[in-house]
Amino acid sequence: MLEGFSTMEIIKMLLPVIILEFGLKVFCIISIYKNGVKNLNKIVWTLVVLFISTIGPIVFLIFGRRNSYDN
Repeated sequence: MLEGFSTMEIIKMLLPVIILEFGLKVFCIISIYKNGVKNLNKIVWTLVVLFISTIGPIVFLIFGRRNSYDN
């Protein structure tokens, strides 16, 4: 499928996805330590965000993020 592309061309094609993934993880980690978490503790959510690619930060944003209306 990618036989005609060099390694550098593949990296250039994937760069926007890599940047978005990194930015999402940074946003989630800042949110964990600044605003707190809802279900699990901060260390567990940090590990989920860091080690479960793309799905981890999305799960945190849906289930673990403490909102302004949470006490």
